[in-house]
Amino acid sequence: MIFRDQFSFAFGNLRKTRLRTILTAAGVMIGIGAMTSMVSVGVGTQRKVMQAFGEENLLTAIVVRPGSAPETQTEPPPALDADAIEEIRRLDGVRDAYPILNIPGMLRLGGEEYFQTLEGMPARFLNEQIELNRIDLLAGRPYKPGEREVIMLSRRAASRFLPEGAELDTLLGQKVSFVVARAPGGGDTEELEAGRRITPGELGLPPVLESLPISDMLQQLSFGLFEAVELDLEVIGIIEGAGSLTDFLGVSLWVPIELVEPLYARSFRNLETILTGDIRGDEYAMVQVLTEDIIAVSAVQEGLREMGFRGESILDQIAEIRRAFVLMNGFLAMIGGISLLVAAMMIVNTLVMAVMERTREIGLLKALGASNRDVMRLFLTEAGVIGLLGGVGGIVLGKVVAEITNALANFQFERVGEVSVDLVAFPFWLIAGGIAFAMMVSFAAGYYPSRRAARVDPVVALRHF
Repeated sequence: MIFRDQFSFAFGNLRKTRLRTILTAAGVMIGIGAMTSMVSVGVGTQRKVMQAFGEENLLTAIVVRPGSAPETQTEPPPALDADAIEEIRRLDGVRDAYPILNIPGMLRLGGEEYFQTLEGMPARFLNEQIELNRIDLLAGRPYKPGEREVIMLSRRAASRFLPEGAELDTLLGQKVSFVVARAPGGGDTEELEAGRRITPGELGLPPVLESLPISDMLQQLSFGLFEAVELDLEVIGIIEGAGSLTDFLGVSLWVPIELVEPLYARSFRNLETILTGDIRGDEYAMVQVLTEDIIAVSAVQEGLREMGFRGESILDQIAEIRRAFVLMNGFLAMIGGISLLVAAMMIVNTLVMAVMERTREIGLLKALGASNRDVMRLFLTEAGVIGLLGGVGGIVLGKVVAEITNALANFQFERVGEVSVDLVAFPFWLIAGGIAFAMMVSFAAGYYPSRRAARVDPVVALRHF
């Protein structure tokens, strides 16, 4: 039997049982749609994370932390301070190094206030990121070296203060205040160069505590443990990370690093240290190091170890991240594959019924010279056609379901003030693999019915005429 006749017979037989064929192909379509939609979300999430790593300089970045002294060593580990940063900058392969200064506090504007994190970033690094399109400047301008009492908001932070439909540049030039807590006794106001101390009456207490008879005592007690400092800042720009990773994680306010350093030195290490008065002092918890390229990362890490510091790079965990995504995508594909297993049983049922209904036709074909192999190929072709139709339909269905899932997820993100992200990816290998897998499952499901058809005795079959 030639190839053209084989397909002609297969399509003709499937058209005779059109409803049964459509229902069977729909089962394959649902199975492939479920599998590809789940995998596409996993692949899209992986692509977004890896893309954000590259855009945020994470592949060439090293986070430096203070080292821990061995038990046999009596001397304390070296301090991670300004002198250490200057020494780190002199290492071969280091392009830049600066302390990571994040201070939590309360952002106030127009009677509204939100808890945010203030990050000090060098002007040179901020401008470099904007020039490389790793940070999008949505409105205004970046701050310049030497500027101090200025602030840049992320789109996420700015949207909290804007009425519905207002433009971002509405906030430009407005004054905002940022209230932070620091250890008392930090010198005069002039030491901060920007900001003033807040009295207990100005800061107030949460509403739930203000109604208590001892509210005044609580205010005085709290100000014995810490003092509140208010920074008055001018909004000069609205920015957004090109990969939206930084903004999505919540670091949404940027100011000149020189403004944050005096506050950081007298800030508490954590919430518990408010009671003990343990402050950060002149040492930094973390320092950001940027290497010239990815190749220099290992050499710089070795140099940091020789200095007594710990250098952590995302490259150390990149293999584990990829492995986790592979396991996640496999798990999602396995869940979708369960429905494909049901579709395979439908194919078996459809073709077995076709063998029983077409016994006379099979006997006639064999009487006219068709071999067992020809009969097997005929039924396997029918199974393949069902798989092809279901696979193509499943890809379309999976794309629609994945886009709907992405839209619903972004709707929820926007409701809670998060940035929207594209969590769906349909690469060519997923499309081709989905169709190929559907046909492979269909061929496997059609093997038993085709073998059963090939074993039909033509003499017995012709008795039905």
